[in-house]
Amino acid sequence: MDEATWNRARGWALWKALITYDAKKDSDKVTAKEAFITIQTIVKDYKKI
Repeated sequence: MDEATWNRARGWALWKALITYDAKKDSDKVTAKEAFITIQTIVKDYKKI
């Protein structure tokens, strides 16, 4: 896939992870942690570009 497609995919994944983290941070620590790890992974991956 081209870079624009990967950037869109990262954007959608980041959006979903941010919403999930915010919604679950007080009620479901396991899901919130998974979302936070996803956010960190996306940011780390983007910095490599």
